[in-house]
Amino acid sequence: MRRFMIFCTIALAATVVVNAQTVNVTLNKLYLDTSNFELPKKTIKQKMPNLTIANPKYDFTTKLKKVAQRIATEDEENNVFTVMLMYSGVGISIVIESQDILDLNDTKFHGDLVIDRRHFVLLENDDNKDLLKTYFKKLKGRDVVFERTFEKVSEMVTTEPTHYNAIYNERAQTVKENEVIINNIDKLHIAHDPIVNDKKEQNVDDDDIFKIDVELPDD
Repeated sequence: MRRFMIFCTIALAATVVVNAQTVNVTLNKLYLDTSNFELPKKTIKQKMPNLTIANPKYDFTTKLKKVAQRIATEDEENNVFTVMLMYSGVGISIVIESQDILDLNDTKFHGDLVIDRRHFVLLENDDNKDLLKTYFKKLKGRDVVFERTFEKVSEMVTTEPTHYNAIYNERAQTVKENEVIINNIDKLHIAHDPIVNDKKEQNVDDDDIFKIDVELPDD
């Protein structure tokens, strides 16, 4: 129980603060009080657009949203995920991983898609930028800023990773899951409902990110 509570604390450390049209997300990093670690002289941060799905009628993004909703529901330890989408053979490959995006050097971020209060950061490269522009659009005047914070601890605690890998078949409009690991548990090889099914989809509108409990800065 104590270990579970510690994990929850770390996951919730990504505090969201709404200030006008900017959302600030803090990503906490632990370091031992016995180490020689020195705090960086400059603030580590990454700014990107807040995204929404371009057309809710597209089958691909409908199924992708269901995937993200399940991950958001079942992952008890992580708050931020990277999403790599690429055209692949008969469809689109989907790779979602729990990651600290501030540790990713030389990575281009297309933007942040908030689903069920979790952050799904779309990765962009020369091969997939047209795909991303087709299925997602930037919310005008809304940005997300990820900022690093540090915490000195007597004992290091790590979170269990999440990794999802699948192929969306554009012609058949189906998703073939190759790997579904949530908090280091292989969900693909144990009994569970399919991650994409015909259950009624949860209602998540464009303003979901601005409807969460927030911590407002002092005047």
